[in-house]
Amino acid sequence: MVVRLAVDGRGRASVRTGVATFDQLLETLAGHGRFDLDVEVAGAAPVDPHRVVVGIGTALGEAFARALGPREVTRGIGDATVPAAGALVRAVCDLRGAGLLAFEAAPPAWQLVGDYDVALTPEFWQAFALAARVTLHLDLLRGVTARPITEATYAAGARALAAAAERDPRVTGVPDGAAGDGG
Repeated sequence: MVVRLAVDGRGRASVRTGVATFDQLLETLAGHGRFDLDVEVAGAAPVDPHRVVVGIGTALGEAFARALGPREVTRGIGDATVPAAGALVRAVCDLRGAGLLAFEAAPPAWQLVGDYDVALTPEFWQAFALAARVTLHLDLLRGVTARPITEATYAAGARALAAAAERDPRVTGVPDGAAGDGG
């Protein structure tokens, strides 16, 4: 398994996990977070979706922690509310947290989205939060259909993480919107 992440990216993603819908969800995460993301799972088909999703959640969390750099220079806390075709999901995160997930964003009924079991969504975010050492809250505010809820969960999580990962101008001395050292 290969996972590469640039937090200060352009939202470019190259994802091949063997679980097509999960690939799309990771592309959503990269796009909404403006993260550059490369993920490749090698191995014999068919893949075990649970193992792939949890493994990538852990690897991506570790990559996020490394890419973040010193947490003291980030804003540290981020939030986002994202709509998607009848769903509304809110994410709030604290990068200086303890590796905790509070997940209240499950669809009202279990549903399969393509080849992706929506029950894997909290598994992914739990693995990510623990490995990245962040506190992450994901809440479903509105919605009943699994696909838009799941997409909004990945999008909101990414946007909240990106907002929290921004450099804090009060610490770095670089004003908002000014080009910094790229760091």
